[in-house]
Amino acid sequence: MGLVNLPPSKAEAAEQKRLAPAACEGMAAPGEDGKSADDENHASIRLDMTSPHSEVAVDEQGKIDLKGVLHKHAEMEDVSLGKVVTTDFTLGPPPDGVAAWASSWATRLRPPQLGENLACVRAKRDPKRSARLLRSFTVVDRIAPSDVNGLSVGDITSATARASWSAATDNYGLAGYEVRIDGGAPIRTNVGTRSYTMTGLSPNADHTVSVVAVDLAGNKSAVPAKTTFHTKELPPEPDPKAELKFDVEAGGADAKWQPDPKEDSTYRVFLDGQLYDEFSLKDYCADPCTADSVIKYTIEPLESSTPYSLRIDAMREDGSKRRDFSGDFTTKDVAPAIPEEVTQQVTSEASQCAAQGGDFYVAESMRSVVKVPGGSTEVFPGCYAVANASCIHKYMPPEKNQKLDCSDDVTRLLHDLASPGGGPVLSSLSGATGGVQPLLDPGTLVEPVVWCEENTPTCALLLAPPVVVGEAAAAASVLATAVFWVVVIAAAIAIGTTLGALWAILTPSPIAIGGILEYPIHYTDDLNTFDKWGLENGQWYHSLTAYAQVLKTTKELASKYNLPFAWTSSDDADLRANIDQACAAQKQASTSIAPCDENFAVYVPGGRNYRFEPMQETGKHIVEAMGNGRWPQPAERNKWFGPARSIRGQAARAKGYERSWYYNDERFARNNPCLPRPAVGAGKTCDEFPFWATDQAVDLSGLTADLRLVPGAETHPQMRDNSAFPGKCRVNDNERYIVLPVKPWVAANAPSFGFRVNSSGASLCMEPTLPAGTTP
Repeated sequence: MGLVNLPPSKAEAAEQKRLAPAACEGMAAPGEDGKSADDENHASIRLDMTSPHSEVAVDEQGKIDLKGVLHKHAEMEDVSLGKVVTTDFTLGPPPDGVAAWASSWATRLRPPQLGENLACVRAKRDPKRSARLLRSFTVVDRIAPSDVNGLSVGDITSATARASWSAATDNYGLAGYEVRIDGGAPIRTNVGTRSYTMTGLSPNADHTVSVVAVDLAGNKSAVPAKTTFHTKELPPEPDPKAELKFDVEAGGADAKWQPDPKEDSTYRVFLDGQLYDEFSLKDYCADPCTADSVIKYTIEPLESSTPYSLRIDAMREDGSKRRDFSGDFTTKDVAPAIPEEVTQQVTSEASQCAAQGGDFYVAESMRSVVKVPGGSTEVFPGCYAVANASCIHKYMPPEKNQKLDCSDDVTRLLHDLASPGGGPVLSSLSGATGGVQPLLDPGTLVEPVVWCEENTPTCALLLAPPVVVGEAAAAASVLATAVFWVVVIAAAIAIGTTLGALWAILTPSPIAIGGILEYPIHYTDDLNTFDKWGLENGQWYHSLTAYAQVLKTTKELASKYNLPFAWTSSDDADLRANIDQACAAQKQASTSIAPCDENFAVYVPGGRNYRFEPMQETGKHIVEAMGNGRWPQPAERNKWFGPARSIRGQAARAKGYERSWYYNDERFARNNPCLPRPAVGAGKTCDEFPFWATDQAVDLSGLTADLRLVPGAETHPQMRDNSAFPGKCRVNDNERYIVLPVKPWVAANAPSFGFRVNSSGASLCMEPTLPAGTTP
């Protein structure tokens, strides 16, 4: 390891700026002789360390042995390493060469981190005399983790396969696993992930996968687990003579077949054995309908990467079955907002950085952006120990929501990364350049969180783009790690788990605000310098984050694609009113206006979908169903702002509803604008809101869903939105999200987008993407 931006003559000074344990607070760090200039009555006690470069190795239990000499009239009090304290000692006779007035002492404890540690040793000699020693030494781990067992490969296709393995063990702690495919570059997974899906494999070929465990010190298993497997042949081309053919996407599929006009009267569609729809031949076969015609029927919405079975029963006019035909298909995958490999690497290496005594870890994509403080030591690529971390160490790991009342290299780095007003970190469009003036741009778009290892109570700052931080925070719960959020304003820094409490200790405010509609913020404000994010103890912070992300994304998209859109005071008021209602719906509050909770996804529909495909009437339908801009009518519809996802529409199916209920269920025939069912030549289809794949479909919300005939050509664009949003923004089954229609955005024929709000920012997870070679 080498010091960065420091001449060798200053290296020793940099190493001395570490925080002593609380029991030795105020004592100078040890010098080159391994002793502190502030040792108190050290003749009473001795720790057997000769220099700060002494190495102590952890044993098979991840512990170290410390020992020394004690005056026979003294009594051992405690030994502390950081916040790890022990009072368990073994006393014995003095070692050879030591005067008889002394005795030996020994203790075993688990060090809080690898690398540099400061040990504080205390003893009492009598009520008026005590001794304190402060010593520096280096903890190392030379024991490799166990070999990986149980490696197997399944779900093999012509191009993909899934490797899985059993958990390895380690004396101090695992950071994760490294996977190699056909001897290629290592791919890191975190300690909670013991499987990896291999893609891009050659068909009908032998492949090899190997896995080793990696511990927090960087040691690897001695012998890699290895296995060989054979991929399948490329699937055959669809049988041109098959009665049923499919065009498959991520969120749905088109089924195609040829009719028998003389015998077929109606068709019954069964998806995975359940009745899905029933319709007449004339509804889907344009006149003149012949045996050479092709019936095209769309099945949506479907879950991505999911196998389905479809059966069509062709019924005669008398109700008897004339024939049936069936087929299987698997929907395509939805690419995540960021590759899974990025989340795995960041979470694994952030844990490794904390355990090795690093003060901050920078995600790979941000390493050219974050300016490393002078005097920092690179522990490994992306992980740094700063010259002075005495302030941040004082509060790690956080015991509660805390305000930092000191300064060091880490706190100065946080101030450098933060926006001047202490606002949330918001996502920008990919490839945004200086030609697009962002509404809120803290410069680097780096979101900081504190990442703490629970097994080794050490922490490091994780610096990554908002979308990566969101994914990492979601993974923390299964990794024996804890994430603490950071609020930075001009005057102070606070770290903890409850954002409102953080704002309360930073800027306590007696101001009462009834919602962000009443909040002293406006779309024309410079949110780079806006500094009132924490009013009323910050309880509206997440609502403001959603508001600011909508403003920023719409402005950037309008500028990038030259869209005819601009905010007005009236539109701004409508947006804030809708967010107030949407947050109440998302958290299922008893009031019509409430602040948002943290960690939720937002879907903003457009006049085009996120791939810029037209869905003007569908977007307009959502806007008008939700009050045409501000207040839904009837008022009970405000719950529609906050549906919960229901995979495969199971919430509605559990109540006995079919997918095409608006065509076939007589209970909803009255005042139904979708009846009679439009024939194929009409070019229309029925659109419902709330969506089918939610807990508010049909009449589950207590109100019947709003129905409207829209162009049939908009079926697929909306289907792609409805598939991409939960896939890219990680909306789980039964999880509530927000649907936030913006009337002028739809009217401008602008694209849909989605984002996710976390504790200290927002990440644009479904970003509008213009297909190559097309214009907006």
